[in-house]
Amino acid sequence: MTEEARRESARAELDLADEELRAAEALLRDSVPRIAIARAYFAVFHALRAQLYAEGFEPRTHGGAQHLFNLHFVRTGRYEPSTSRLIARLQKYREDADYAPAFVVDPRGAREDLDTAREFVARVRQALAG
Repeated sequence: MTEEARRESARAELDLADEELRAAEALLRDSVPRIAIARAYFAVFHALRAQLYAEGFEPRTHGGAQHLFNLHFVRTGRYEPSTSRLIARLQKYREDADYAPAFVVDPRGAREDLDTAREFVARVRQALAG
């Protein structure tokens, strides 16, 4: 992937992250926290992919993206280990929201996770800008 293609892919992923954040916010306002938390995961996932694309990595799966992020960004100290735990937790919640009908999400917990997802997206945006 060329430098220009990497930058464009990163920008596109950040745009998707923003869209997912807006969707999650709307779902929380409409009292649908179970689906909101799934959208929060996808916001984080797209931001994570933006960070990876910007550095020349091309993840093909959710697990591959997490592995590359942990290897090149968490283990090197660029992001805290808590970031890795956030990503794993949100992915688990997303899977439960999609596939476990009995899965219940507390609206306050969903708000906290959405706020943390928003912070992560902002941090990636800042890292890519500077």
